[in-house]
Amino acid sequence: MRSGSHISRLDTFTSQVINEYWDFYPTAGSRVGEHSFDGRLPDLSPSSISRRIRTLRQRIIDLSALSVEYPVNGTVSGKLLSHFIDKDLFNLQQMQPVKFNPVRQVGYLNIGPYIMRDYAPLVERLRSMTSLLLQVPEFLISLTKQLDDGIGAPVLQASIDSYSGIANFYRTGLTNGVKACKDPSVVKAVYSASEQAANAVDEFIIDLKRRATNCPTDFAIGAQLFSSMLLANECVSTELPDLIRIGQSNLEDNLAKLRDLTNKVAPSKTIKETVMEIGKNHPSASAIIPEAQHMLEDIRAALVELDIISLPSEDRCIAVETPEYMRYAFAAMDSPGPLEKNATESFYYITPIEPYWSTQQQEEWLSNFNYDTLRIIAIHEVYPGHFTHHLHNRYGSKLPFISNVSTSYAFTEGWAHYAEQMMMETNYIESNAQLRITQLLEALVRNCRYICSLGMHTEGMSLSEATQYFMDNAYMERLPAEKEALRGTFDPGYLNYTLGKLMILKLRDDYRQENPCGFSLRHFHDILLSHGAPPVPLLRELILKESSSGSII
Repeated sequence: MRSGSHISRLDTFTSQVINEYWDFYPTAGSRVGEHSFDGRLPDLSPSSISRRIRTLRQRIIDLSALSVEYPVNGTVSGKLLSHFIDKDLFNLQQMQPVKFNPVRQVGYLNIGPYIMRDYAPLVERLRSMTSLLLQVPEFLISLTKQLDDGIGAPVLQASIDSYSGIANFYRTGLTNGVKACKDPSVVKAVYSASEQAANAVDEFIIDLKRRATNCPTDFAIGAQLFSSMLLANECVSTELPDLIRIGQSNLEDNLAKLRDLTNKVAPSKTIKETVMEIGKNHPSASAIIPEAQHMLEDIRAALVELDIISLPSEDRCIAVETPEYMRYAFAAMDSPGPLEKNATESFYYITPIEPYWSTQQQEEWLSNFNYDTLRIIAIHEVYPGHFTHHLHNRYGSKLPFISNVSTSYAFTEGWAHYAEQMMMETNYIESNAQLRITQLLEALVRNCRYICSLGMHTEGMSLSEATQYFMDNAYMERLPAEKEALRGTFDPGYLNYTLGKLMILKLRDDYRQENPCGFSLRHFHDILLSHGAPPVPLLRELILKESSSGSII
């Protein structure tokens, strides 16, 4: 009885912490499906951030006090809540993205869900969207005042690209979503607010360009902050030299597998020649989206036949072009939040060629969407990757409240990247050597992200050296290699694709060792996804009998 009472108090305290989080980051509440937070931008002024930091420090004290009578910090929910509080505090106090990383704020300005998801009457959604747009000028003025003069040139360039995409979206991307509205006053208000917001973004871009004329080239966060980031965000305490050694070993292993496989497929050709040959077999620019959509049903049917994971819903996703402000990524999945009650629309983003690119640049880009790579991308983003993960979160076992809100980058991306390799271990691949080559190439891209993230932020690797590293080790053409390297300057956490995959593979091995008779991929995958997306070290405590024995990776 006493235990139940303390669990109830923990639940109440968790709700308080999460609602305070949403009140500070209202776009996060809206994103997961709590639409009472629609139409609001966060107040990221210095005074507001200071109040938030004080609140988080008090919540650490409160959670500690709650643990005096009953060890809630020893429960999974208690550990997840403690991690959630610590992570927010770390990012506000130490990473300080408002000062040093403008790219991190562009997501707050995303109005796509208001017009792309039918979660409420259109007029209601448009009014909320208008409210948010009207706040954009003040939001960007506040942000401009706080930007540090030490922001590195690559981060500024990535920011300029992202905010330019937002401004263009405000001006050209609303028509299809607004045209069904029958209330002319609402439509007029939308377009008036969107033009004001676009003008404000233009002014912000001008300031970013001014800063870019006289800014440092260095963008590295440094080894100490990098280590702290991994501990705060992913509960990973492995020393950086060990992480580098592990990552280098995995890269070399994948390179050796690639050499062996390409030598069997085309012994008279170099790896680069084989890769280029595979890259030539791609859809036209106009056919990429239809081809991507067509592949999805085939892969879904294969999952059902292979019986390697549950598919708890008949929901489907729609392949569309990536919004301009997100085009630092080749592809992405945008699914409804886990608390969404009505909308089911999920969007599988594919980044198209840009009209201002040269013919050579367009061909380099399209080579990354050859038919085999498109299939691997679909596995990562949709089946059994991100979209399938979303289906489990929304339609599978009921998650604790904290698990709907707190997610791990390494688990989320690690799962999707793991899915690529796992599918090659099944009968799905059959005798398709080119698909296996492509999967290895995609793994090498993630290996390069891992090495270049650590290299650029802790070992003095330059942006140009990182670009060359992608070209040499992932066999990428220059344009996509440049984009990959640039992403690492403002997203040091993109090592989490490989880091998460390796941790999940280690967890799978340990789980199989504990359950040698009853092990099946379907059972393991369903258990894995039944807990949301916690840090993998915490997940080990949930599903292993001896979680503390051995390494996590």
